[in-house]
Amino acid sequence: MKPHTLKSLKKQKLIKKADEDLDFSEIVQDEDISDCLDEGVWIHEGDLTLDGELSVTEGALIVRGNLTVSESVSTDETGTIVVTGDLACRHLYLEGNLEVQGNANVRGVVYGFYEAGCSRVMGTMKARIGLFGNHDWECDDESYETLARFSNNHELHEGDPEALRKALGEKAFAGLGRMMGLREDEAPEAANNAAWGLALLKDL
Repeated sequence: MKPHTLKSLKKQKLIKKADEDLDFSEIVQDEDISDCLDEGVWIHEGDLTLDGELSVTEGALIVRGNLTVSESVSTDETGTIVVTGDLACRHLYLEGNLEVQGNANVRGVVYGFYEAGCSRVMGTMKARIGLFGNHDWECDDESYETLARFSNNHELHEGDPEALRKALGEKAFAGLGRMMGLREDEAPEAANNAAWGLALLKDL
């Protein structure tokens, strides 16, 4: 199944273009995220439930309600997601901007590494595994079974390498180890590249 995108959601008539005179600061709580919204903003009114993956690039999706996605939710450096309610998904992969004004429940991994965007969860954040590099991440109430905080390609600041290996499995650990400063050698199949992260997490 192809991931849901802004283009596919538009084709399904699940979203509408934001009005030109809409004041985003009245919807979006984080000033940095609100300030970066201009053209290419699409809105879904009410709760949105999607079967499969959701990938937001080159634009912004505002869900005025809860967002529930059966598989992964991802933003690249050009994408923004704002959820005024709760977010639930399998994996959460963050390069761009994310604001969840309610709670976030991730069954697998939340992975934020890229420095271009910022992510804010105003309520609780629960995930099996939390991986945070140089991404600008804020949540005051987080809960993870396994956690790593690191400088990209440099050093592990928080987390137990063996616990991470066990939680991620050998394949994902081999691919992400260099990102977390735990390996110096090249990972197999260039999987040490951060952009491979989501692909490595698909088996979890």
